[in-house]
Amino acid sequence: MRGTSARSYEDGSGSLKSRKLGVAWVLCGLALLVSTLLPSAGVFASSGEKGAHSSSSDSSDNGNASTRTPRTVPYWSSSFKDPTNGVTYPFTMVGSDPSLGRSTTVDTMIVPLRFKFVAGDQNVSVLNISPLNYYPTALSVSMNGADNVADTVASPIFTPTDFPISNDARVQFGDAFARAQFGKVGTGYHVILGRPRVAKTVTIHVPESLGVAVLSPGNVMVGRVDSTWFKDQLAALIDDMNLKPTTLPIFLTNNVVLYSGDYLHLSLGGHGAGSPASNAPISLAGKEKIRTFVFAAYLTPNGLSRNPAISDIQALSHEIAEWIDNPFGINLVQPYQIPTPPGGCSAALETGDPLVGVAVPVPRNPSAAAGLWWHPQDELFLNWFARDGEDPGLAPHPLQYTFGAYAAFGHIAEACLAAP
Repeated sequence: MRGTSARSYEDGSGSLKSRKLGVAWVLCGLALLVSTLLPSAGVFASSGEKGAHSSSSDSSDNGNASTRTPRTVPYWSSSFKDPTNGVTYPFTMVGSDPSLGRSTTVDTMIVPLRFKFVAGDQNVSVLNISPLNYYPTALSVSMNGADNVADTVASPIFTPTDFPISNDARVQFGDAFARAQFGKVGTGYHVILGRPRVAKTVTIHVPESLGVAVLSPGNVMVGRVDSTWFKDQLAALIDDMNLKPTTLPIFLTNNVVLYSGDYLHLSLGGHGAGSPASNAPISLAGKEKIRTFVFAAYLTPNGLSRNPAISDIQALSHEIAEWIDNPFGINLVQPYQIPTPPGGCSAALETGDPLVGVAVPVPRNPSAAAGLWWHPQDELFLNWFARDGEDPGLAPHPLQYTFGAYAAFGHIAEACLAAP
């Protein structure tokens, strides 16, 4: 079944259209061991950008007719010189150069995903927790991301709210993060997600050998889908939908996550980019379309972890912030040690991976199960990766390296103890 279309739409139609979309994926991951949260990160496919800008520039400066401006979301590019090794690292982010003080709004669409699981011979014994007398069995169920659309739109992802942690008011989460990262709170600089259109629900039939749904110890239905197989399904779906490359599609699930290797090593979401023309590494030096996307699970409390932070928009906020800071998956930095369990090294400018399970709580969530709080994830600022090498003109935060001032990141990134 791997590589075969298993999708249908609300009207029952399906598609076997060949896949052309070359997609680079970066995933928000965790490992579950007896309900203990252990963050990890994975990459489905890597891509490199040899022609990245080495000085500050803005995609909007050249106009749509520029032969060097691809058709994609608005972006700007700059670089920093890492003072610990003397190397200059280019980067590209969504929006406009913060020093210009402009506001950018990105067209957005939510695509709900409905997964249909079948109970069969799946061996789920790896999920057993004997001290809790928890011995799950596979279930035949349908899990619909459409059930979470209204809450997602009402959440700080789209609905402006106050963020006392950064002294910002009436802004979306991603916007609040971007403004705090570059010292632009209280200015006209914004990175805004437009009010989302909602696409027809897409149904994905999960083969017995490539996924399973079980009740968690907290009595929450959780679906697990093979990550490699799902990557193929999503690439085909993005190709089929033929969305404008200036639109950000958000593929939303209801407690359905991806597994890699076994049912314990999970990814709650991902983001990526690609060109429908080829599978070649992403290049911004041309007129080709480059589509970006986000995939995330809307999480019910006590579904995947007893950590209350693993709820509602934790995964989606993670991916939105990473999409803002690394939309094309091409931003690399000096390899760094991840100071939170289980550790490890990375060279990707991925703002959320080291902070999975750490929330910056925001009130007014209508869910009593979530304690009436939203749980957007804390995120690292660029200057942590830059080891204090960020251009002073970008106004790096003078006192902290994460949006929520998480204590474990009270200093710059440290050298990797082993090659990533």
